[in-house]
Amino acid sequence: MTAVITKDVARITSSILHPYLFLSVVVGMIAYQNSPVLALWAKWTIVTLLTAYLLPVIYMRLRIYTLSHTTGVQSDLHHFFRERPLEMAVLACIFGIPSTALIYYLNYPSSIIATIVAVAVTTLVIALTNLVYRASFHLALFSSATVPLMITFGLPALTVLPFMFLLGTARYYLGEHTPLQLTAGFFIGVVVTAAVFYGFGILK
Repeated sequence: MTAVITKDVARITSSILHPYLFLSVVVGMIAYQNSPVLALWAKWTIVTLLTAYLLPVIYMRLRIYTLSHTTGVQSDLHHFFRERPLEMAVLACIFGIPSTALIYYLNYPSSIIATIVAVAVTTLVIALTNLVYRASFHLALFSSATVPLMITFGLPALTVLPFMFLLGTARYYLGEHTPLQLTAGFFIGVVVTAAVFYGFGILK
């Protein structure tokens, strides 16, 4: 009974702390930090997230629909990407390229652009890594979104670290990853994002 409760708690924790939900909060906070007025903050946040998420969601739904109708195999997002890691690479491009191009054209703050690029590149690296080793996608993206927060807000952003630990613990209790796989995902997210922000000239 205790094991069932633990798994239920881990599943809820994993859902609440999903990296894409966390990324939405991070983008909103960075946009707020850079915007002089509330209307501009809303515009930057909504346009960035809408362009980053809309095409990937459409693509994922269409791929699963097509797969189920051509092969008769019913799949969900979890199993779809686990069985086809290269699909995650495609998703990274669909997530990153159109949204980055648009917000760059609209002259959005470089920290917002760098955040989207960093998460997209981290997703791509994780997809390629998972061809040979199953690093944690969740920890990679969560840490990738945490780095911009720490660069923007400094030490107060360290309050996010316990949530990262909770997410890693939840993924472990769900049997999704070993501690080494979680650690690998964490370091991939941190290193890739730091490199992207350095390339943008934001991290000195």
